[in-house]
Amino acid sequence: MPKITLLRNGQTYEVPAGTSFLDFCLDHTAPHDFGCTAGSCGACVCVLEEGAGNVNPVSDDEAETLEMCTTHKGARLGCQLKVLGDISVRQLDS
Repeated sequence: MPKITLLRNGQTYEVPAGTSFLDFCLDHTAPHDFGCTAGSCGACVCVLEEGAGNVNPVSDDEAETLEMCTTHKGARLGCQLKVLGDISVRQLDS
């Protein structure tokens, strides 16, 4: 099973492949901030410090939101991630 490591608290969790990062965080009261949960506000911008290839590709809508809210290379929206393999996630400061 894939593992999510949250760098904010240093904890690692096992999840089934295909798990929504948003659902995981809500179910586990994980320390990751979200706003609209629909990919349009940018409150959940994060960086995959490890395992960037272990999530779903960036959609056009996600890319548009990222372009408006950050210049950090490789940034993703946590609410749009599907976990396909091991990842380490760091939330960007707003």
